[in-house]
Amino acid sequence: MELMELSPVQRAGRWLALALGLLFTLVPVFWVLSVAFRPAGSFTFPVGIVPSALTLDNFSIVLFGAKGIGLRPYLNAAIYGLSAALLTAIISSLAGYALARYDLRFGRALLLMFLALNFLPAAARVVPLFLLYVRTDLYDRQIGLVLAYVAGATPLGIWLMAGTIRQIPIRLEQAARIDGAGAFTVAWRILLPLAMPGVLVVATLAFVDGWNSFSLPLILTQRPEVQPYTVLLRQFVQPSEGGVDWTLLAAGSLLGVIPVLVAFALLQSRLVGAADVGGAVKG
Repeated sequence: MELMELSPVQRAGRWLALALGLLFTLVPVFWVLSVAFRPAGSFTFPVGIVPSALTLDNFSIVLFGAKGIGLRPYLNAAIYGLSAALLTAIISSLAGYALARYDLRFGRALLLMFLALNFLPAAARVVPLFLLYVRTDLYDRQIGLVLAYVAGATPLGIWLMAGTIRQIPIRLEQAARIDGAGAFTVAWRILLPLAMPGVLVVATLAFVDGWNSFSLPLILTQRPEVQPYTVLLRQFVQPSEGGVDWTLLAAGSLLGVIPVLVAFALLQSRLVGAADVGGAVKG
């Protein structure tokens, strides 16, 4: 299919739209960077993008100072994100394979149900989870929060993995079984490498949800020892004690963004790539 050539006006309009979208996305990021690296006393409204002085003291205070939140909340967020990513990827892969490969009577209805559950607002399940956790002794425990993240990310993960596995020709599995490969060998040597882009997408979405979540840990945890940084950063927002400490809040928020950016940078080629399985069955 031939691509339609754009006129100069259309090209200019496209670049203008891209520039405006990029500006709308990056200006808040530059503003947070500017606030995070400026000294506390130099923060005045209106806030300029370029600070008059730069300092790393805000990050040191957030992580190690008496007014900060310490390293523990970030470690908690990492535990929640990595645990949710691992469990969601495993459960979604197994369930997605079953729905993609077996002719289940209500398979399509299940996939639609999983997709519909993804559109359920997180706030709609907070109260039921709170009541359930109080009765089952999961309230204010890390395992309870991990299970909540997995339950929220699994429906979309199953739907994505079912679509990913459907794209892998079943003849590859049949050929491996004819050659004597067992179920584990087929899954580990054939399916997993080809489905890896989908697995990484599911794991990344679950990790970001567990790392950045605010409402669930706010409601389902009480002790600072198990709360992530998203909840404990609230201590920098104290209107009754002089207002918002914008420099420390920006520094703590920026520390929470860095791991997500690193994860996306490392997995970018795999996340945007697709498994090239079409040539595997030719010849």
